[in-house]
Amino acid sequence: MICSNCGKEIKPGQKFCGNCGTMVPGESIVQKETFYVKKLPMVMIVLLTLGLLLTSFTMGAGSMVFAMGISCIQGIVLIFLIYRLDRIEPEPVSLLVKLFLLGALLLPIAAMIIESVFEIAVNVVSSEGTILHSILDAFFVAAFTEEICKYAVLKKLTWRHPAFNFRFDGVVYSTTVAIGFEVVENLLYLIGSDASTAYLRAAFPGHCIFGIYMGYYYGQAKSLENMGDVTGSAKMRRKGLLTAILIHGIYDSVVMVCSGSENEMLIFTCMLSMVVIMCVLNVNAYKNIKKFAHEDKQV
Repeated sequence: MICSNCGKEIKPGQKFCGNCGTMVPGESIVQKETFYVKKLPMVMIVLLTLGLLLTSFTMGAGSMVFAMGISCIQGIVLIFLIYRLDRIEPEPVSLLVKLFLLGALLLPIAAMIIESVFEIAVNVVSSEGTILHSILDAFFVAAFTEEICKYAVLKKLTWRHPAFNFRFDGVVYSTTVAIGFEVVENLLYLIGSDASTAYLRAAFPGHCIFGIYMGYYYGQAKSLENMGDVTGSAKMRRKGLLTAILIHGIYDSVVMVCSGSENEMLIFTCMLSMVVIMCVLNVNAYKNIKKFAHEDKQV
């Protein structure tokens, strides 16, 4: 083949002219993402998670004000990032403010009242301090109650809202409610606590991650209802709620078993499991919201 630019011969298999560098007609270059572009954000998330966990073991006497700020600012940053990912049609700020405030002000009160009732039932079924008690406490008192409350507010305010017209909107709404709840829950946990607890809470934005999964199925459910599949829509909403409860319950079970045991081997195993769970869920949350946003479609 002869180069159209300089007239020199181009050897078979070459994409460019060896003399002038002109690209051979019909050839193209596929730019592959390097490790640093594709993997670096996930590596940074793991390092941040581990850094906050390690800090939680060494900062018991640290600045409580700064630590509380870290645990709360994280939620605000996550809302902003998820909002920015919704590029097709950003959601009304007024609706997001309502979701955040109800998650922050109404839900903690409702959750505490319901949890107190479930706590009595769990104490009747199992003895306090046992592994069974920790698991029941994690799944029924914490995970079930809190996710049901968040779902109730989510559906009441958004299901029939005209702005809910894309599937990724479900993720935006769900995580906004969840982060509102998480910010206040963090503050309540930190009253009378120390800086180490604040850093531990900041290491894992649990409610945001639970909200991502609930919101994904919630958006799918809206799409199914608009296509006339009411039964499928209801199943998809239940799937989102149960997924959030399952992930929430597993995480809380590990934490509660660890904190309620005096067995050093069990404590070490639970702590190691907790670190792995935190890192995996944090990375998966990042990958999933990018994926959900990229695959966004009108409902």
